[in-house]
Amino acid sequence: MSEFVKVLNDKVQEMDWPVIMPNDFKRLLQEGNNMAIIDVREPEGCCFSNNKLDNKHVYNIPFNSIVAEFPKYDFTSYDIIIMMCFAGPKGAVSASILRWMGNDNVYFLKGGVEEFSNL
Repeated sequence: MSEFVKVLNDKVQEMDWPVIMPNDFKRLLQEGNNMAIIDVREPEGCCFSNNKLDNKHVYNIPFNSIVAEFPKYDFTSYDIIIMMCFAGPKGAVSASILRWMGNDNVYFLKGGVEEFSNL
């Protein structure tokens, strides 16, 4: 195991999971909160492809490139950043990594798009 992965694993174990529940996410959307939504699925499966969400503040940064690609965007104007995937795990890991990198306003959508679309 690389030193980076070991340190990351230790940090993740120390953290509470930065989760947002689907009902709370829906409320944030309805209230028009200042938030970015990052879909970590591959482009062909993300929210852009079928307009599930207003994509004005939706970004597609695939999970495998989140560490390299996230710093290329300016997310400083957002109060909240929500990470999402299809069912939740990749969103959770992405949110935890970004928090470990110093982004305290990052959360993941519990259950991902699958659970949210069932509301």
